[in-house]
Amino acid sequence: MMNVRSREFAVPFLQSLIQVDTCNPPGNEHCLSQLLQEFLLEAGLDSRITGIGGIEQRRSNLEAVFPGGGGRKLMFCGHLDTVSPWTAEAGNYPPHGAVIENGRMYGRGTSDMKSGLAAMLLAAVSLHQDGIRLGGDLIFLATAGEEVDSCGARQYAEQHSLAELDGLVIAEPTDSRVAVGHKGALWLRISLFGRSAHGSMPQLGLNAVEGMMEVIALLHRHALEWQAHDPVLGSSSLSVNKIDGGVQTNVIPDRCTIDVDIRTVPPLRHAELRGEITAKLEEIQRLHSGYRYQVEELLDRSVVYTDPGEELIRIALELAGRTGGASGQVGAEEVQGEAAANAVDTAVRGVSYYTDASVLHDHGRLPVLIYGPGDPGLAHQPDEWVDIEAFLDSIDFYRKLAVSFLGVTGD
Repeated sequence: MMNVRSREFAVPFLQSLIQVDTCNPPGNEHCLSQLLQEFLLEAGLDSRITGIGGIEQRRSNLEAVFPGGGGRKLMFCGHLDTVSPWTAEAGNYPPHGAVIENGRMYGRGTSDMKSGLAAMLLAAVSLHQDGIRLGGDLIFLATAGEEVDSCGARQYAEQHSLAELDGLVIAEPTDSRVAVGHKGALWLRISLFGRSAHGSMPQLGLNAVEGMMEVIALLHRHALEWQAHDPVLGSSSLSVNKIDGGVQTNVIPDRCTIDVDIRTVPPLRHAELRGEITAKLEEIQRLHSGYRYQVEELLDRSVVYTDPGEELIRIALELAGRTGGASGQVGAEEVQGEAAANAVDTAVRGVSYYTDASVLHDHGRLPVLIYGPGDPGLAHQPDEWVDIEAFLDSIDFYRKLAVSFLGVTGD
């Protein structure tokens, strides 16, 4: 097999991943798991595919263990799925064309995050090609479903002991910068039930849409009360991003539902926030006895944060040419002038999105590094792209990271 770190191999390899449609829903990650397994077999390496909800669902994880000398265990993790493709009207390039132009590769997943996934795997296989045996096990995990419910990571956590791991690297896009964590995410669906009536006689009904306006105002007032800020992860937030209610213009609506996206940073705790929101809704119900409410939890992802003094982060900072110091957030509000330049050069960062690390970090015990060649600002956007040089450089980064963290053995 050709040197997998070479441009001649690595670029077409990434193109082959982009050309596999794993848009979620429905996912169809199993096709990409099979492609990666075939590549590993050709390289003389074993791997295991595990179905999610049964292989017939065409969803799966792929795991490959590169055994070392019995020391520490480091996991390289990335997800197989992407969000939906852009339409022909929205972009200039086909979502699964993997078109190369002006040093960029365009396609769904180029930034988020098949470039990072490919780079991690090529780094691990290159060590095998070069006969380098690490001092500990390197585990490569490609997961299904991260873009929706982290079903692949959750299944892996249920079936394996995370206590055996000593470090976790997530290849989400960070613009090739070191990130040490991300905000938590709590998604709630709040339904308010009233009483329908004819639109010409609103006094006979109880308008759930108008009642929901009061609920939304209450949520925003309450968010200001518990707002928190972290110097690395940024500020907490609450936004109402979906609303559904009403039957037709001349009917008083008896039901309205909103989806609420809450992003948290320490010291906020999700269980406490949900309890406070429920208590506020009970106040509304006491004031308007005809209303009834329901709260459903759609998603709960914990905050991830690793002390920059942890060895995994120190190694990454050194490899990335950073020295540590100031802090900031990848994808956060920009700062101006010299301060912005200094932040880029010296920052340890958090990212604004959540990752599978929420599921795999063993309740905060594991040090987590988030590092990938993609631009986080391009994630989920039309004409998503990755810089090819950044992709190639990241292969060397992951390779050196594994060697530095696990060491090598002559056994």
